[in-house]
Amino acid sequence: MTGPSFEDLARFANRTRARSTAAAMSRRSLLRGATAGGLAVAGAGLLSACGVQGHVVPPGAKATGEPGKDYSATEKKVVWATWPAYIDIQDDKHPNVHPTLNAFTKETGIAVDYLEIINDNNDFYTKVDPYLVKGIDTGYDVMVVSDYMVAKYRTYDYLQEFDLANIPNHAKMLPSVLKDPVDPGRRFSVPWAYGFTTIAYNTKLVKQPITSFAEIFTRSDLHGKVSLFSEMEDTVAVALLALGYNPESFTEQQFNESLEYVRKALNAGQVRAFTGNDYLSDFQNGNTAVTMAYSGDVAQLGIDYLVTVDLPKEGLLSWSDNCVIPNFARHKTNAEKLLNYYLQPEVAAELADYIDYVPAVDGAVAALQKLDPDAASSPLIVPSAAMEAKAHGFMALTVAQLNDYTSRFQQIIGQ
Repeated sequence: MTGPSFEDLARFANRTRARSTAAAMSRRSLLRGATAGGLAVAGAGLLSACGVQGHVVPPGAKATGEPGKDYSATEKKVVWATWPAYIDIQDDKHPNVHPTLNAFTKETGIAVDYLEIINDNNDFYTKVDPYLVKGIDTGYDVMVVSDYMVAKYRTYDYLQEFDLANIPNHAKMLPSVLKDPVDPGRRFSVPWAYGFTTIAYNTKLVKQPITSFAEIFTRSDLHGKVSLFSEMEDTVAVALLALGYNPESFTEQQFNESLEYVRKALNAGQVRAFTGNDYLSDFQNGNTAVTMAYSGDVAQLGIDYLVTVDLPKEGLLSWSDNCVIPNFARHKTNAEKLLNYYLQPEVAAELADYIDYVPAVDGAVAALQKLDPDAASSPLIVPSAAMEAKAHGFMALTVAQLNDYTSRFQQIIGQ
């Protein structure tokens, strides 16, 4: 498939950098804040041969999901459920016009019904689960869900495996992206946004530079000035890193040690707050001097005394929000063609330039350097080889583990 030219992409980029960063900030903050308390699954128990106890999987469901009748050949459309402020727009006067989508439709003849209807992972799951559990089409051909939710949907056999014949650009995904603990080889998910969890601090309030996660838990000069995330996955991951463990592969004992590490810092008064989508507000206002931070967020504030640690000594937590195809999607082939389109290096570069997250496609960095050299110079959009080498995903959990770990973490932080 022939992609758009750089001249076309340059026309797409007719918007301000400030608008782009504001959209990215609000999107990622909304996502992590909204999911902070929404991980527990009521009634979920131990895995069994026929699915999950207390949750019925459609008869005959397999690990590759359940296909429905594909109307792609006669219905040239895709219905896409996603989050607000997560794609390029023409300009502020035309917020519902998405140049990359228009280019896809022009190229393929496939219209995209782009629905910004997801505001919380768990809430959205409760909306589609009654359909999926009964083996009924949800009405969506593509859904954007966070990394840990991919594991949950797969546990219930709710996702279809891709037909890679329709996604030849799948081979262009970076090796680090393909090596995903939740979906090894990326046969069920394609990253839409990819980023890191790191540290940021206020140089007016913190005189000695911070270089590691361990410091935010233990340094006496940071006492009462630290903000951690109320998201279990994020805070447990950085605690594991601080203790020298790998968030991608840890034992029950190591998890328990990480919880105790967080508890000790909290009881000692080291931690001022556990925050969700308000972490940037507290940080910008000086209520906290150091905070966990999502890649790019703090740099986008444009305040010179608020700095981000690109690579803490222990490494980084990597995360992704992902496009998946649910069971019984009416237009699976068309959806796969859409995913293939966004895996083109030039298109991936245009998207990364607008939403300010890490491109996951080989060749996208070179394309971004031509399209927007300033964006390509940011290590939190184009990470260094050292950052990529020390980035870890979070270990895939069973639903039972997810419930247990989240509950125990929330008991510690008082939520």
